[in-house]
Amino acid sequence: MVVYDNLENFDKYKRIFHRYQNVKVSETKYSIKIDFGKKKVFLNSKDTYEGRNSVLQLISKVKRDSQRYLDNEKFETTRDNHIYWSYYNELAEYGKEPFECAKIDLNSAYWTKAINSGLISKETVDYFESIKWENVKEKKSARLKALGSLATVKKVCNYSYGSRETEELIYNQHYRNIYMWICGEVAKDMQTIMSMVNGVFYYWDCIFVDLESVPKVEEIITSLGYKFTVEKDIGEVFIGDNTSYFFCHKTGIQYAIN
Repeated sequence: MVVYDNLENFDKYKRIFHRYQNVKVSETKYSIKIDFGKKKVFLNSKDTYEGRNSVLQLISKVKRDSQRYLDNEKFETTRDNHIYWSYYNELAEYGKEPFECAKIDLNSAYWTKAINSGLISKETVDYFESIKWENVKEKKSARLKALGSLATVKKVCNYSYGSRETEELIYNQHYRNIYMWICGEVAKDMQTIMSMVNGVFYYWDCIFVDLESVPKVEEIITSLGYKFTVEKDIGEVFIGDNTSYFFCHKTGIQYAIN
């Protein structure tokens, strides 16, 4: 017997673990599988059946592409290298007062880098674009899940009459390395932009620069193969003894400065 349900209902099933001698729970960031023996329960987010099936197909295709890439290409692993997910330019010379800046977001940066690097095949891209997603949010989520699946860590727990007996973390180190390599390549591009225009701050795939630098940044980003959006904003830098952060007034988000 197979049951499909929502992630938010996990506790409902956990409350009956004590009835079974053996229960195996396999958990990832987006899904949980509960194996009661004859009965198996699959818990996912509130996607439509069609959307969930499309995501599973996309994940399968991305992993197949990654294996082909690993079989045919050599690349430097970033497992032992530091990735600069964010960077604040101390030489930007912005004081304590708020200042005008431009917030530039790279659209689907990691997905784009994976395509332009030859990791994701045209066949997979065509499949992804052919799907009639419910909305932009679902489409973005599918991209993140598919590419992120390469770095997925699965937690497997075994229960006996409600008591957890064992716990194990399982992942594919080769796929994880290639995912981190893609992340590292995007970070390098962000550092390139920062160095060429004396940018203020970047966080993952979002960069803040002074308004005068926008045309130059647009030119660089386009040459790197990305699409992007630009918004005018007010930035503010707080430097403290223990905590420092960049504050974005328009969104109310504060980004930690390392």
